[in-house]
Amino acid sequence: MIKALFFGDIYGKPGRRTLLESLPGLKHEFEPDFVIINGENLADGKGLTEKTAKTLFHYGVDIITGGNHLWDRPESWDYIRGNRQIVKPMNYPTVTPGNPICTLSKDGKQLSVITLCGQIYMPPCNSPFETFESWANAFEHKGFGVIVDFHAESTSEKRALGWLADGRVSAVLGTHTHIQTADEEILPQGTAYITDVGMTGPHDSVIGVRKSIILEKFLTSLPSRYESSDRGLQVNAVYLEIDESTGKALSIRRIRRAVELSQNDGQGD
Repeated sequence: MIKALFFGDIYGKPGRRTLLESLPGLKHEFEPDFVIINGENLADGKGLTEKTAKTLFHYGVDIITGGNHLWDRPESWDYIRGNRQIVKPMNYPTVTPGNPICTLSKDGKQLSVITLCGQIYMPPCNSPFETFESWANAFEHKGFGVIVDFHAESTSEKRALGWLADGRVSAVLGTHTHIQTADEEILPQGTAYITDVGMTGPHDSVIGVRKSIILEKFLTSLPSRYESSDRGLQVNAVYLEIDESTGKALSIRRIRRAVELSQNDGQGD
């Protein structure tokens, strides 16, 4: 059996601190073979940097997935291009920095992770459905797990991709909206599914940003500089168990827990 923890969008420094505070306990509880995070918001909610990613790899993260914000910091493009454990959306152009798939082997167990971006209310990209079909028809993955991070805004688009992928991958896990949904299930052909894993970070906020800033923007329609909140810290994640022989999901468990930080959390700015 393959066991995996997947953490929803890690938002800024508060999200990184929340992850590092909670990861040891969750690893003790679930004993995962692989730890995956969506990390497109690692650096103050806008992309990632080499420093923010390296810290999390050092503390036990195996794979970082990205979405439409992955490249928000141009200084990180070379790092993203050179790190095979950072996964870009497969339906973005070939020249876009990043690795379209990451396959890792640990202790005799193997897991592949891909990311797709949605098209509805999202920046331009190729069809996630056509891209998935082309990849799934060509990729031989029997005997190990395959997780798809579907980074999309529309619940209907996410649900539709879940049905397309059912029985062909181990899990389709939605990200991007930062709001965890309560619809985790195993689809009829053996694919675990949830519309959105949620956000790891400050939930006393508007999807990570200080409430006062967003409220002022909605009240005045004037642009504002976004600042991360640091209140109401939560882990949002899912725990997966996957049959090694078939690659089908055995179980999916949704995790939503408040986190209190210790005084010395080991994180710099």
